[in-house]
Amino acid sequence: MASFREDRVMKRYPRMPALMVLTGAAILGAVYVVAWGRVEKYWKAGGDQTVDGLRKRVEAEGKTPGGVSAETWLAYADALMGAKRFAAASDAYKEAIALQPSRRDPKFQCGLALAQAGEANPFYDFLKELVYGDAKVAEDLFARPEARPYLKEDRFTSLAKEAKNQAMD
Repeated sequence: MASFREDRVMKRYPRMPALMVLTGAAILGAVYVVAWGRVEKYWKAGGDQTVDGLRKRVEAEGKTPGGVSAETWLAYADALMGAKRFAAASDAYKEAIALQPSRRDPKFQCGLALAQAGEANPFYDFLKELVYGDAKVAEDLFARPEARPYLKEDRFTSLAKEAKNQAMD
């Protein structure tokens, strides 16, 4: 028969091992989820996520019958944006848009890249097409701080008003 002291100790600490196991499982689960997301992204992207690695992947896929996929163009464009190579990034986004014209994210990212490239004419030409193709994306671009310097020009101000009108329709 257990003494009173042993009985009290058993009732006092039985949850501690269970709490330690649950805490450990939660921490391991969180690490697994974070790691799996990175591994899955790495596998989906085909491995190397550097600009050079993705450029090689674009070149390799370009030699295949199906050509370069939109996802590869997007990954390459994102890497170029990260490297602050905005003009090249806009070209890559345009390739992705050509393959999947209904996707809004590449259009938005392409507009940002053109705005950050600092060349007003290509940015204006892109926005002009975008206002009549996807006015909401154009309106969102005009709201970004990257586009504010361009709004000093009348042609951009006029285009921003047209984007707003088109987006309301």
